[in-house]
Amino acid sequence: MKMKQTLLAASFLLSYVTLKTHAFGIPGPATSLLMKRSPLRARRQRCSMRLNFSQEITVSPAEDDILPPDNDDDVESESNAADEKVTDLKRQLYQLAASYDRGFGATPKARNEADDIIQQLASLNPTDHSARGIDGDNGGLEEDVPLKAIWRMVWTSAFDVVSLGASPFAAPSAIYQDITSPPMAINIIDFIPRAQTFFPSSISPPSLLRAEVSTRASSRNGKSDRVGLIFEGLKLQPIELFGQKVDNLPPLSVDFTWPQTLVEQLADFVPGLESLGFGDGKVDADADAPGYFDVEYLDDELLIIQQQAPGGVFALVKVESCEP
Repeated sequence: MKMKQTLLAASFLLSYVTLKTHAFGIPGPATSLLMKRSPLRARRQRCSMRLNFSQEITVSPAEDDILPPDNDDDVESESNAADEKVTDLKRQLYQLAASYDRGFGATPKARNEADDIIQQLASLNPTDHSARGIDGDNGGLEEDVPLKAIWRMVWTSAFDVVSLGASPFAAPSAIYQDITSPPMAINIIDFIPRAQTFFPSSISPPSLLRAEVSTRASSRNGKSDRVGLIFEGLKLQPIELFGQKVDNLPPLSVDFTWPQTLVEQLADFVPGLESLGFGDGKVDADADAPGYFDVEYLDDELLIIQQQAPGGVFALVKVESCEP
């Protein structure tokens, strides 16, 4: 009887403790047993935690300016592709120039190939307003005159120049365009004896005659890449004769401006003569006035021009000097 009363008292005490602990939200001995996780449930929770931690974290460029805009990569890629294309087109043009003697021995197919290459380069021309500063009014700033340099011809399809190679007596050697002192532009052609192209110097001692055609360059209204030319003089200077330097000999010069000089001298004696405008030497700024060339392509290495008449293109590379 006494044992039964003891068991009832213990049962009542356990129920009281459980109720009290539940009231404060503290798990008691009984509930602790019920809250033990099964192995399957634990694995599921660990898997869920791994999935949550593996989620990708993204950063907006607006929030973090360290990340560059995506379009910068696209622009750089396009620029690199254009540079590679220009380099490849130049290589093709130089190969044609070397294979066909700068155009003097070019076949119709070779000329067509060169024209196609030049058209592609013209579409990629990096220089705007190529004729700026050519009038000599740039205030001495060299960077404002893109054409200011010495250029040596490497290719031409101009008949008036290609025909020079048909002479049985003299052959064209180096050909330059000197625009180091705008507005003056000097066309230079070196001639050597035809025999000198066939025989070594021991049999045919070197000789050289330099022709310089002086022109005055000017810009043209409404054409930012067009350069007008007025011929002012011609000079023939012997440089070498049978291996001996003769550049101290006086040159043979022709002044194309002599009509204006003559008019100025006679104007005081002949009334109204000056009004005739004969040989006035004035620069015609009209875009389509005779005597000009258009710049098709220009960068720090290569110049390509298209002359008005008698037509034809010239490709020239920049050089440091035009000394013979």
